[in-house]
Amino acid sequence: MSQPEEGQTINSTAETVSSEEAVADKKNDLGEQWLRLVFMALFWIALRISEFVIGLTMLMQFVYRISQGEHQPKLMEFGDSLSQYVASIAEFQTYQTEEKPFPFGEWPAPKRRVISNSDAGTSEEIKAPV
Repeated sequence: MSQPEEGQTINSTAETVSSEEAVADKKNDLGEQWLRLVFMALFWIALRISEFVIGLTMLMQFVYRISQGEHQPKLMEFGDSLSQYVASIAEFQTYQTEEKPFPFGEWPAPKRRVISNSDAGTSEEIKAPV
């Protein structure tokens, strides 16, 4: 084993510490991924519930349309928000984002605002600014 030349230093302690930090970071990341799996499973359940709510919203909108002759604006806005919520769950589950959907984040606002004109029997869809 050769002696270090003048001006050279051996820093084996720093190498040991940095490798220990790397192992600790890897274990921490592994723990975070298992926790994420738990959240992904919970959001999968929320997604199944959302599908049921979409079906109810669809049925209610259908009945309202048949009986009143126009769309129900509040149901249209809710359906828009619900579809964005479903998309945010899919984004989280497929690692597109680290942001957790509702209830850990805010409920998405509808992108479209619907104005109902009961006198004319029509409803008008206006895209809200993004």
